[in-house]
Amino acid sequence: MGDTDDEPRSAAAFDPRTSPVPRRRVLLLMGAGALAAGGGLGVLLEACAGPPIPVKLDFDPASLPPETPTEVPFTLTTGGSTVQGSTWLVRQANGDIVAFDPRCTHALCSYAWSAEEREFLCHCHDGAFAIDGKVLHGPPPRALDRLPLRLEGDVIEVDVPSGFRTPRESL
Repeated sequence: MGDTDDEPRSAAAFDPRTSPVPRRRVLLLMGAGALAAGGGLGVLLEACAGPPIPVKLDFDPASLPPETPTEVPFTLTTGGSTVQGSTWLVRQANGDIVAFDPRCTHALCSYAWSAEEREFLCHCHDGAFAIDGKVLHGPPPRALDRLPLRLEGDVIEVDVPSGFRTPRESL
């Protein structure tokens, strides 16, 4: 009876201090660890960066047409440096306004709205998102991130992550 990866072992017979760990188990654990680190590292780093930074947008919400994404630029100061950014605002059919993070969820590249295609396009790796932020195709692992938004009268304020950086240019 040889010691192979496929051979079942009883719990009583297996002692992790003296028995080698099966190769398949090691590979499985390494793969799961790599996936967890790659997918969760950005979220973890952003969560550890500190509280979000409230930014008032220089934009009149009454001028936002329904279901037509509009990019609104902003400037913020974080960590002693000035950062240029933007958010994509969308007035939904029900009248609610949504603010999208301007960075693609795949490689933090900028993306743009294509009125012709009726989708957000990221040219870094040919990703595409629907008007509601859901992934249509390409490598993005999840929908566009939303920025928390407050509307008080005619003032829009969004919460930008404290670790925010200007998106990479989408070629």
